[in-house]
Amino acid sequence: MPKFRKHRVIQVFEHSSIAYKGKHRHEQFTESLHTAFEKYFNNNETTPFFSMIPYGVRFNQYVGAIHLGSTTIEVLPKAGRENDPKIWQAVLLQMLKTCHLLTAKTTGSAPLRLRSNDILDLYFEWYLNELDYLMRRGLIKRYRQTQGQQNALKGTIDFPKHVTKNLIHQERFYTRYTSYDQDHLIHQILFQGLLLIERISASPILFDQIGRQKLSFPEVNSLQVTNHHFGKIRMDRKNQPYQKALEIAKLLLLNTRPDISHGKEDLLAIMFDMNSLWEEYVYRILRKTTDNEWTIYPQVRDRFWEQKSIRPDIVLKPKDNLRSSIIIDTKWKTVEDGQPNDADLKQMFVYNHHWKCHQSILLYPRTKGQNDLKGSYHLTMGDKTHSCKLAFVDVLCGNRLNQQLAAEILNKIDAE
Repeated sequence: MPKFRKHRVIQVFEHSSIAYKGKHRHEQFTESLHTAFEKYFNNNETTPFFSMIPYGVRFNQYVGAIHLGSTTIEVLPKAGRENDPKIWQAVLLQMLKTCHLLTAKTTGSAPLRLRSNDILDLYFEWYLNELDYLMRRGLIKRYRQTQGQQNALKGTIDFPKHVTKNLIHQERFYTRYTSYDQDHLIHQILFQGLLLIERISASPILFDQIGRQKLSFPEVNSLQVTNHHFGKIRMDRKNQPYQKALEIAKLLLLNTRPDISHGKEDLLAIMFDMNSLWEEYVYRILRKTTDNEWTIYPQVRDRFWEQKSIRPDIVLKPKDNLRSSIIIDTKWKTVEDGQPNDADLKQMFVYNHHWKCHQSILLYPRTKGQNDLKGSYHLTMGDKTHSCKLAFVDVLCGNRLNQQLAAEILNKIDAE
């Protein structure tokens, strides 16, 4: 039986700091963790996830999980007065599921059955469930070009290499031939993802599933996976069922920095920009609403100046064509005084004119009991005024994600 490492999970909020001593001291954050983060930061100077502070780390607007050695740091979203990490972890997981960034196929075993505080384990189990689904379907075969020494003539002889390698062993043939088997690029990538989870996860439940899948997986060549390998894969009808497993493998393998501390530890970061996640979540819950008045479009891009374009987050177009469209721009940030940023107001002014909208909405999470604020632009649109509203919504309802959020957003729209 394997010896499982003692695994610890540290939960912090976005834009917060953590250190091994000083003002932001956290008893579980060690000097060795600080050193590992520092090495990662120095090797990736443009990393958006965090910045370094004396003795510690300050996290930015990215949420998710960073795994290093036997420690996972979960960076959670934060909006409002509630500061219970368990509540915001549940909010984050629900947002990820709604945006299809955390889901799983139903197989013979219940998907995402873990009751873990580790977000990474949920991603690991998602990946293992996808592999289980593929194995139950039957792994596909592909043609591939192979070359090497053979004791019998198979394929075509590579004469330059045959002469070089077989002057003495004339009973051998150096040939090129085509194989049709399961040892191809897709399976090589998926197997490396399986090995990564085996190396990082500390879950006994997952280890059992990993062991069974390794025994069932076909023998494939080892591969040092890079983004280039994913670019070589062309999805077709035959390999379409592999798409989700490949997406998760890409997320895991390309966000891992091996040997961050002299070959002893891997750093794996699965992080999401909270601004983008909030935008995507609002779009998806609006699209699911039972409201029949609007057709909802995400990120409608249009030419603006020369080769430049503009792209509001969400455009609502009335189905009856009797009203103008509505622009919603989501902002995951705190408005301290309840007043809009000048740049945001100018941006919404341009959106109104470009899409001929008479009203637009800047949508913020409510953090300090702010009230909505509507204002009209002095420069009219034709013979009509047009406006922009600062709208605030409660992300939480009690201790749970607000299930009426879509209806509340639609109620922010003023009748024309």
